[in-house]
Amino acid sequence: MKRIFILRLALLVVALLSSVQLWAQVTFKAEAPLLVSTTERFQVRFSVNKEPDGENTFKAPSFEGFRVIAGPAIATGRDIQWINGHQTSNYSCTYTFVLIPESAGKHTIGSASIDVDGKTYKTKSLLIEVIDESAASANGAKPSNPQQQQQQPAPEAKPKPQSAEESVGKDDIFIMLNVSDRNVYKGEAVRVTLMLYTRVGYPEIESFNVPTFNDFWTQELHARGEQSRAEYKGKVYDTYKLTEHIIAPQRTGKITISPAELNVGVPVVTHTNTGSIFHSVRHVNLVRRALRSAPVVINVKEFPANAPATFSGAVGSFSMSSVAPELEMNANSSNEIKITISGSGNLKFVTAPKLTLPESFEIYDTKVVDNVRTSAAGSSGSITYTYPFVARASGEFVVEPLVFTYFDLASEQYKSLSTERYVITVKDDGSAVVSGTDSSRGYADYGGRMKQLDKDIRFIHTSPFTKSSPSIFILSPAYWLVVVVIIALFAVAYHLLRKRIRQNRNVVARRMRQADKVAVQRLRLAERSMHEGNRHAFYEEMLRAMWGYISDKFNIPVSNLTKETIREELYRRGVSAADAEQFCQIISRSDEAQYAPSTESDMGEVYADAVSVISKIESIVKR
Repeated sequence: MKRIFILRLALLVVALLSSVQLWAQVTFKAEAPLLVSTTERFQVRFSVNKEPDGENTFKAPSFEGFRVIAGPAIATGRDIQWINGHQTSNYSCTYTFVLIPESAGKHTIGSASIDVDGKTYKTKSLLIEVIDESAASANGAKPSNPQQQQQQPAPEAKPKPQSAEESVGKDDIFIMLNVSDRNVYKGEAVRVTLMLYTRVGYPEIESFNVPTFNDFWTQELHARGEQSRAEYKGKVYDTYKLTEHIIAPQRTGKITISPAELNVGVPVVTHTNTGSIFHSVRHVNLVRRALRSAPVVINVKEFPANAPATFSGAVGSFSMSSVAPELEMNANSSNEIKITISGSGNLKFVTAPKLTLPESFEIYDTKVVDNVRTSAAGSSGSITYTYPFVARASGEFVVEPLVFTYFDLASEQYKSLSTERYVITVKDDGSAVVSGTDSSRGYADYGGRMKQLDKDIRFIHTSPFTKSSPSIFILSPAYWLVVVVIIALFAVAYHLLRKRIRQNRNVVARRMRQADKVAVQRLRLAERSMHEGNRHAFYEEMLRAMWGYISDKFNIPVSNLTKETIREELYRRGVSAADAEQFCQIISRSDEAQYAPSTESDMGEVYADAVSVISKIESIVKR
C-alpha cells in the first residue's frame, strides 16, 4: 500500500513539473508580410509571451533596406481565466514598427533580442521581397505563374480617381481559377483553387456561383478563407482562397470548367469638403463589382494501347499486400483471402480484382473496407478486400493469383501487382462432396454444382400385380376430355399470371413515383426528432429516408444497396458527380453521427443538405 502511494505521488510530481515547464516556456517571434511594394507601408511585430526583465532589454534589428516610419509601439496584455477551480494566466507584449521600403529587391530583417528571466532570446530573421510596381508596369511584366496568363487584361494607366466608383479599377480586384495540371489522364487527380485577388481590402460577398465540374468526379476541400500575398503582373495583391476542389476527369478529350461568378461590394471611404479647413465629412460608399473567372480547358489524354485485361481504370501509385488463406481446411468449412491496396490515386474508383476459385468452392460477397482520405495532394489511403468462400469437395485445389493492374503516372506505364499461387488441401470429415460421380454415396456433379440423389425424393415402386390395359387410350373420349381440361386450365393460369404481372408492375411504378413523397414524410419525422433534441432518432430517420428513397426510386432492394451502387445508379441517370457524392456523404455523416457528439446546428445542416440533394435528383430523374 505504501509503495502504491509513493508511486502515485511521484507521478503527480512529474505531472506538475511538466505543466510548470510548459507554462514557463518562453516564445519570442517576429511577424511581417513576406511580399510588399516599394510604396507600401507595412508593420513588423515582435511579440513575447512572458514579461521582460526590463523596459530597455528589447533590442530591435537595424532594418537595413527599410525606413522606420513609426515605432516601437509597445502593447501589453494579460488574460486570466478560471477553469475547474484552476487559474491560468497568459501574458503578451508586442513591439510594433511601421516601415517603408527604400528600394526594390529582397531584403533581410535581422534578429531582435530580449531578456526574460535572465536569459536572452532572439527571433528568426525575416526575408522580405519588395516589388517595384511602377517599373514592372512600365516594362510590361508578365505573371510569374504561367497558369495566370490570359486570365486578366494588362493594367491600364488611369487618372487619379475623382469618385468612389473610379477608385476601384478593373485590375484592383478579380478572381482567378488556378489549376494544378491541364494535361492529365482519365481518373488523374487535379487540384482546382478559386482565388480572390484584391488591392482594396476584403469585400462584402453578395452572391457566389462556384464553377461547375461536369464530367468530373469532385470533392471539395475545407480550405476557405486562407489568406496570403502574391505578385501578379508586377503588382502585389492580398489573396483569399474562396474554394478548393480535387477533381478527376471521367472521360477523355477536352473538358471545359465553366467560369465562377462573384458579386461583391467594396467599401470605399471618401471625404466631402464642408468649406472649413479643419473639418470634412467622411462617407463610406459600397462600390459593386461583378467578377468572373476565365474558363479553363482540361485536356484528358487516352491511356496507352495494349492495356492488360486486368486493368480497370486505376491511376496513381499503388502497392498491394495480402493475407493468405488457411492452406489446410475441412470440407464445408469457411476460409478467406484478404488483400489490401494502398497508395495514392483514384482509390475511390478502384474495383476489386477478380478471384477465380475451383468449381467445388462457393464464394460469397466480397467485403470492402474503405480507408481513403482526400487532401490537397489528392486521394490516398487503402482499401481492403476480403473474399470469403466455402470448400464443398475434398482434395487438393489450386487458387490462381489475384492480379491488380494500374497505370503509373510517374513512368506512364501499366504495372501489375499479384498475390501468390495458393494450393489448398481440403480434408474429408465425412460430409465432403467429391468431384465427378460417386455411386457409393449417391453424389453427382452437374456443371460444378454438387447434388445428392435418392435423399429428398422417394422413388415410386410399381406393384407386381399392375396390368396394362389392352385398349388404346389416345382414341378414347376420356383422352380428349383430358386435353380440353388441360387447355382450359392453361388459359385460366395464363390469365391469372398476366393479371398478377400487371398488378406487380403497377405497384412498382406507383412506389417509384411516390419515392419523393415517402422520403419527405420520413424527413419530417427526422425534423421532429431534431426539434425534440433526440439525436439518435434523428439520424436513424435520416438514414431510413436516404436509403429508402434510392430503393423506391430505382426499384432496388435495400439489401442490395451500397454507396458505390448508389453513385453508379445516379451517374447513369444523369445526376452530376458532385450531387451523387453529396448524397453518399450525407449517409456517411448520419451513420457516423448516430453515436458521436453533435449539435442541433449539425443536425440542421445534414437535414438541409438532404432536402436539397433529393430536390436536385427529382428535377433530373424524370419518371
